[in-house]
Amino acid sequence: MSERTVEEIRAEIDAERQRLNEDLTALRTEARSLAVVVAAGLVVVALVTWRKGSREGITAIWKLAR
Repeated sequence: MSERTVEEIRAEIDAERQRLNEDLTALRTEARSLAVVVAAGLVVVALVTWRKGSREGITAIWKLAR
């Protein structure tokens, strides 16, 4: 049998839960910042397409993407 007590196991579980919560918070923060970048990119694509017309806008975006 293991030499660990119930309290030690519970403390380890609590510590792991805390680390996981911190990781989840960091992941959510990164996702929010990525969403802002994606939204800004979509706005740029819409503006380029609107200003140049569909065919020329798609060509301009393709050139920027390469």
